Amino acid sequence: MTADELRAALEVELAWRQEELAFFKNQLSDITEENKNKYRKCLVLILYSHLEGYIKICLQTYVQYINSQGLTRRDVNTGLMVASMHKEFIAYENLDRKCEIFRKELPDDARLHRLYHRVDFMEKVEDFKEQELNIDDQIIDTESNLWYIVLQKNLYKVGLPIDLFDDCQSHIDALVNRRNSIAHGNFRSGVTAEEFSNWETKVSEILSAVTRLLYDYANNEKYLA
Repeated sequence: MTADELRAALEVELAWRQEELAFFKNQLSDITEENKNKYRKCLVLILYSHLEGYIKICLQTYVQYINSQGLTRRDVNTGLMVASMHKEFIAYENLDRKCEIFRKELPDDARLHRLYHRVDFMEKVEDFKEQELNIDDQIIDTESNLWYIVLQKNLYKVGLPIDLFDDCQSHIDALVNRRNSIAHGNFRSGVTAEEFSNWETKVSEILSAVTRLLYDYANNEKYLA
């Protein structure tokens, strides 16, 4: 996959979401004026779903792009290197794996076995770095709600700066709050056309920024060490 192919894939993903949202917006034309605000609440739910879904797909596609470059772990930044070593770290954190040297003499000395794991890891770390980079795209997890802190977690997992979208923080968290209030029945009043337009504009800006950012990182190889 090339950087241009990455961008094309993201633009296709964004286009169908924009088309779907436009379709549901158009349905309001068949609803009486007095009911439009009430049913416009549903558009907020759809808008949030596309925000969360698009960001998740974007980051997973970025991971797939990185994997397709034929790199070793040594080639990339520390965040990506660590992301590709999830299985190795889990294995070294398993204290059931005992130090063979002292197994009979000190079978229950957890501190010693932990030290053994660390020594063993450091002895093999250069070999680990030479292995092919392969990151599981399931590393991206939007949890139950894509709060800004959740977005930051996912950026961090794939070696991206966590402050990339600081300007969008208040808008993302506000949309999650409104979505939850509507979905849980706490917000029953309607959503005006102006209010929804503001939400839609902010989301469009966020999604465009995500697309530009990932393309910039891919095209300029900012993921390299």
